[in-house]
Amino acid sequence: MIRSLLTTTTLLALASTSLLHAEEWSRFRGPNGNGVGDAKNLPATFTDENTAWSVKLGKGWSSPVLWQDKVIATVETDGGHRAVVCLSAADGKELWKHEETFQSHQQHKFNSFASSSPFVDADRIYINWTSGDSVAALALDHNGKLLWRRDNLSPYVHEHGSGCSAIVADGVMLVRSEFSLEKNGKSLATPEQVDWKPSLLGLDTATGKTLWKIDLPHTLNPYSTPVVRDVPGGKKEFIVANTTSGVMGLDTKTGKINWQHNPGLRQRSVGSFVLADNMLFAAFGSGDGGKESALLKLGNGKAEEAGSIIKNIPYVPTPLLIGDRLYMLKDGGILTCLKWPSGEEVYSERVVGGSGGSTKYFASPVAADGKIFCCSQTGEVVVVKTGDKFEILAANKLDSPINATPAIGHGRIYVRTQDSLYAIGAKTPVLP
Repeated sequence: MIRSLLTTTTLLALASTSLLHAEEWSRFRGPNGNGVGDAKNLPATFTDENTAWSVKLGKGWSSPVLWQDKVIATVETDGGHRAVVCLSAADGKELWKHEETFQSHQQHKFNSFASSSPFVDADRIYINWTSGDSVAALALDHNGKLLWRRDNLSPYVHEHGSGCSAIVADGVMLVRSEFSLEKNGKSLATPEQVDWKPSLLGLDTATGKTLWKIDLPHTLNPYSTPVVRDVPGGKKEFIVANTTSGVMGLDTKTGKINWQHNPGLRQRSVGSFVLADNMLFAAFGSGDGGKESALLKLGNGKAEEAGSIIKNIPYVPTPLLIGDRLYMLKDGGILTCLKWPSGEEVYSERVVGGSGGSTKYFASPVAADGKIFCCSQTGEVVVVKTGDKFEILAANKLDSPINATPAIGHGRIYVRTQDSLYAIGAKTPVLP
């Protein structure tokens, strides 16, 4: 349920703005991270006939991103290497590969060394990830040529590895380096790391030079990917969250904190945010699920608490807002549909495919064509019909576990498993 102070006017505005028109799926979860695509006639049941192609891609939990007739992803390769790979949307053939060496580091058993999704625009492809005990960032052109690289950009103390995806706005690439030196009284840092400070950095997208940097208090390592908000006066801000600092809006050009909501959180920020018409929903949790949340009404330089969702909150998967319905897929497989913003529960049902109800869902659900695609660690894609009646349309078994969030575009859904990438839908890609 949700405690809300929102008005009917806000509800109508949300319903009219939550679905975007055709845009490139250029970042984690598509246009500004909303997870909703515009593809038509997507199949609910996956067959050989409606699979345009599939390829062995390599390990990595980053989501594929799409630009024109290309599909781009990051992968682990052999012997301490990883790569940015560009495939043809027409047939899945590799167009180019940019390979990098990296230093391994501690990470969670469900993480990978290629978990950060690329960001792509008309000029460049941007990547941020960690190597050893530091954060790195780089930019490529659309032919895979390295334009700039920043190694050892900022120190990083690992608990579960890294996974925040690249985000760009106003000619600025946001790079996150937030971490803790201890957890539950146990040190996570070596003696050489005890003086290291967390930070956020803004890089010039054309050169990679540091435009601004802000220091932050130590915090549980966050994994949520920021979103971008338009603010009055034609400006933009990055919205980020972590346990210690709460939820913040940062001026993209200067890094100035425009507003901050810090209620004294205790949980980690892993799933990303729902942002629509100046309303923001953020969830926080720990190993077995979501435990805290914030629903904020954002103004000019301020954020007002407008409620909180307190039941069936996801920890890793990001919720979906489709019209005036909020869909939350909990890590354990419970899909809850709420009226937005009243919070009245429409249904709460277990997403069960052929593997039964014991699987975990770490990929965020995505939606298009009246269908919600829920991908599990058992390698199933369970397809649920949008609307007020819970209905499973199909359950599809693929070759290996799925932790990566799918991409939607070209008249298809692109599903990445542990081993492969599937292009399901239109045989010939429908270009934006």
